[in-house]
Amino acid sequence: MLRTIIIDDDPIVTFLQSKMVSKAGLDEDPTVFKDPHAGLDFLQENLSPEDNIHYLIMLDINMPSMDGWEFLEKLKEVPNNEFCHVVMVTSSIDRRDKRNAANDEHVVDFIEKPVSAKHCSKLKGISPLSRFFKEN
Repeated sequence: MLRTIIIDDDPIVTFLQSKMVSKAGLDEDPTVFKDPHAGLDFLQENLSPEDNIHYLIMLDINMPSMDGWEFLEKLKEVPNNEFCHVVMVTSSIDRRDKRNAANDEHVVDFIEKPVSAKHCSKLKGISPLSRFFKEN
């Protein structure tokens, strides 16, 4: 099973991303965190191989209390973090951000804001996410 977590400090962005994620069929009820620390706490408490739940994390890069890069570093310390697949979502046009994202084992995609239904649908075909959307 794949669940979606949206981490962004902007309530308008989280509202719109939640609608896009739901509309595209990624997750009917994504979990939203405006504070990345709360997102990490949630993962710390909920990542369990026994549950076999993977998490697609739509992560903003620029946030005041902890940026997306710091979040990724702290995620590496969370047990069972291999169940996390991160999409970096940003308004940044800095090429270094794309390079850094490409070099992180958890990052499966890099999307420039705003996230569209087309972006969300495209995620269904990205490895390692595609297996969660195969028809039975």
